Amino acid sequence: MNDIRDERQASSAASSTAALPAIAIVLASRDPACWEQQLVNRLRGSGLCEPLVWDAASVDGGNGGPPRSGRVGTPPEARMVTAIVDLSGRLDAGSHRYAVEGIWRLCDGRDVVLGDAHHGLETIASGVGARLHLVASKAAAITLIDSAAAYVDPSEDVSLQRLCTFAETLLLAALREIRALGALDPRPAWKARGSRPTSVQRLIWKARGRKNHVLRRLARILLVEQWMLGVVDMTPNEALRSQRLPVRWIGERVSSYYWADPFGVPGRNDELYCEEYDVGRGVGRIVKLKLDGVAVLARPEPVDLGLPGHLSYPYLFRHAGVLYCVAESAQSRRCVLNRQDDNGRWLQVAVPLYETEAADPTIFEHDGYFWLAYTDVSLGAFDNLCLCYASDLLGPWRAHPQNPVKIDHCSARSAGSVVKDGNQLLRVAQVCRSGYGQAIAVNRILHCTPDLYREEVVGIVSPAGDRMNPHGLHTISEWGDRMLVDGKRYGINFAVVGRKIASRMSRIRRSFALSKARAQDKL
Repeated sequence: MNDIRDERQASSAASSTAALPAIAIVLASRDPACWEQQLVNRLRGSGLCEPLVWDAASVDGGNGGPPRSGRVGTPPEARMVTAIVDLSGRLDAGSHRYAVEGIWRLCDGRDVVLGDAHHGLETIASGVGARLHLVASKAAAITLIDSAAAYVDPSEDVSLQRLCTFAETLLLAALREIRALGALDPRPAWKARGSRPTSVQRLIWKARGRKNHVLRRLARILLVEQWMLGVVDMTPNEALRSQRLPVRWIGERVSSYYWADPFGVPGRNDELYCEEYDVGRGVGRIVKLKLDGVAVLARPEPVDLGLPGHLSYPYLFRHAGVLYCVAESAQSRRCVLNRQDDNGRWLQVAVPLYETEAADPTIFEHDGYFWLAYTDVSLGAFDNLCLCYASDLLGPWRAHPQNPVKIDHCSARSAGSVVKDGNQLLRVAQVCRSGYGQAIAVNRILHCTPDLYREEVVGIVSPAGDRMNPHGLHTISEWGDRMLVDGKRYGINFAVVGRKIASRMSRIRRSFALSKARAQDKL
């Protein structure tokens, strides 16, 4: 009996292994410590594919054929692979005939492959961040499978290790899609923005990067963000399809504090929750406002959620007739679900996330599950989207195996309500292309299951043209048949500027004193 059981288990394991998509990875180096080999090891450890290592030097003289040697796995003549991941950048385009999903490359917008010394230099220097594309060459078409992007300083040298993490995320997401759907969904055509940069172009970009770095440092010292709340008399679907919003701004601008992250109380057209940020102390708290149109009727009422430290983004929703709130409490490293009782008090009823700096947590229902979308600050301040899910609102909550499900500083971090659009969902996110909270990206959710998540950007809501707050939008939330937003403009707060300068001078003095002490110790 044990022999029969062992035979069945072996047969099941063999069947499971056979079901894995075979991915041929063409390496430029045989160094086991190189980033390419580390990427192979991560793919192998994922359990999502069978990595078959090809050596670029053994490819048929560059004629586009599969290698005769230097590879692990079944000989390529015996079967086609699902995809060929060309990390060398030297594989002939004709090799696509050996892969169902074509040849995959990891490159920047100019088709400079990952690992090249000048990869991504143009976008980094111009101040719009590091971007990595996963593109597929198949027959005469080149398509964009996916992209990852992150905010970086214009003069920063992005580590290859960090880019390798982006590459892993893109490749594993594509493999999950193939395993879940049998093939990749149709993708848009892709074309490089230009040819490989010349040495003169590289020098110009590096100089531009230094200039943008200096300008950003000066802006951080001299400028402060001044946010305001606003009401938009448009339905959610109308607002998310509009490139600009007719905002009626609430209250007056005050130098000592501001309001941001507004969420209206469902079923009440005169109450909303928001963050009140103390500019002097640099700390936010949750308050409730009572409105008459756009006029504030009384002083803000503090909201006690039983959480310490900085609080913001009080996401409100109703379920089974009960009002719930999940707020950003990243400093406490917990994401807490609160329920309002019959007396209006807030009770902590579940903790979906422990030991996680979760920013802008957003809960929505889809296909029999509750979903919590958030940004893990330990991975990046605003360039990643993570998910957890549960069949019951009170848990248990499970982390999505694809986390982070998206890396993009222009469309990842949540910015408010998830809105129904027919049979689909629209998720709003912050655009942080060259700074925090610049605009709002509208994402259409294409797949949202416990095994696969994918979305695409279908629109941008811009603050451009608004006289009061032309420099940013970073929250848009559903409030009945209206929407709530927040907007910002940059200004100079001399008290804050003075504290920034004093703080920097203090750090310089401490650094100088420490250097002097070390020099004396050496003597």
